[in-house]
Amino acid sequence: MKQLALLCLLIFSSLIYAQPPTVGLLKTGAGVTDGYTLFTPDQSKNVYLVNNCGEKINEWSFSEKPGSTCYLLENGTLLRAGRDTLQIRDWNNNIIWTYATSANGLLQHHDIEPLPNGNVLCLLTDNYTNTQMIAMGRDPAITDVNVKLDKVVELQPIGSNGANIVWEWKFSDHFIQDFDNSKQNFGVVVNAPELIDINFDSTFTSDMTHCNAIDYNPGLDQIILSSRNFSEIYIIDHSTTTLEASGHTGGNSTMGGDLLWRWGNPQVYDQGNSLDQQLFKQHDAKWVESGYLDDGKITVFNNGGNGVSSYSSIHLITPQIVGGVYTKISNKFTPLNFEWSWNGSLLGTTVNESKKSGTHSLPNGNFIICETSTGRISEITKTGTHLWTYRNPVGTSTYNQFDVIVSSDNSIFRGEKYPSNYIGFSSQSLTAQGLIENLNTVSDTCILGVGIEDYELTSVSITNPVINDVINFNAGSSFNKIVVIDITGKTVFETSNFVGVRLKINLKPALYFIQLFSDDKMETRKIVVR
Repeated sequence: MKQLALLCLLIFSSLIYAQPPTVGLLKTGAGVTDGYTLFTPDQSKNVYLVNNCGEKINEWSFSEKPGSTCYLLENGTLLRAGRDTLQIRDWNNNIIWTYATSANGLLQHHDIEPLPNGNVLCLLTDNYTNTQMIAMGRDPAITDVNVKLDKVVELQPIGSNGANIVWEWKFSDHFIQDFDNSKQNFGVVVNAPELIDINFDSTFTSDMTHCNAIDYNPGLDQIILSSRNFSEIYIIDHSTTTLEASGHTGGNSTMGGDLLWRWGNPQVYDQGNSLDQQLFKQHDAKWVESGYLDDGKITVFNNGGNGVSSYSSIHLITPQIVGGVYTKISNKFTPLNFEWSWNGSLLGTTVNESKKSGTHSLPNGNFIICETSTGRISEITKTGTHLWTYRNPVGTSTYNQFDVIVSSDNSIFRGEKYPSNYIGFSSQSLTAQGLIENLNTVSDTCILGVGIEDYELTSVSITNPVINDVINFNAGSSFNKIVVIDITGKTVFETSNFVGVRLKINLKPALYFIQLFSDDKMETRKIVVR
């Protein structure tokens, strides 16, 4: 019976809307990890949470476009970076905390990271003049008038709109150079892998470090940073004081703020050459979450941009730690290669992103891949099986996916999938609220086809069409739950523990699908309301 209902729905949809979906849910199937996906469109002031069928579960609205990143916290609130502010909002979009970063002189960019203590790590732009850079040992020939570096601050939220900086770390405190022995930081680069060569020529003379990701490991009390323009990822000690972080001693590592581990481009610290480089303008380096299959390993989206490669790839990296120290072989930090890698095509298109994008591991070892330029979020297995793809339907213009109107920008910085048992969902309503786009036949099939065994209630009859807002059943009907869904996939009516012959509804005239639940089984039928 369910198959007949699905066929009716698909035929009905195809008669009116001839072309397949181009936004929203594009692919789904067996094996998709149970969970909810959070994303913030680049060209929107809203943040969305959707389920595996592409239905909207929640939406938060803000007054400015994103500064790039948002996170769902364990207490069910949302932390979001805007262009000029940080905000925490509750599940119902009420403002809990807001902080004007730009107005307070903090030039936040790309990424933030919530900490277990309620504080927030922020990536900030740290500006220097030509004179300051040369004084630190930078070669004037590769130094612009003004140079951007990065720094990290830890913000402690105060009240509803304040914050204190309780910790700070700067790239400028951890340089080395062998260019000018009369300037600061002079030394032997090859003997100091814990420091960064201020004169490594990445060709980005005004934006040297350009970090695009920050993540925190509470078990290690360490921070990982992704430097796009050096094509390296770094781990630093967070257990230091701000004073220790500016130097070379102190903290659990006894190394102050120096690099504990670096990976991706060993030629930056005079180890090897371009043939040893493994990361190319990478993004979204982070640790796999505690309790997941690959707990403690590092995932990264390897862009391979700027003509270096015709494809992007995703990787799993496993650093080696012995006695609390990250190991090296022949003076190169281990491992010498990726533990696991993937590159390929999704929906017939090679994954090839020169900018932004991201990836992360799921509890079962599957991977989420976010392609920024297309706004697509996909799930694959480690064997490369493509399970799921959702494309952001919100762009620079209103997108009607079944007309010939194509938004010019559906991009997103990242998409984050949270497992269905994530603690932040524990006290929240996860009832589907329909689709963000207008219609989607892939979602329609998903909504009607998952989660429960279908069977035919031969003893149940329904008067059809439905007249005067009353559904009439034959005598003695009883159901654990009744759900009515419109043709967009939105739940428009729901009731539990029904017993009787008449069900009062209030729906507009249209075609609907009614789901009748009895114990662990369900039947879907079509009804027409007049």
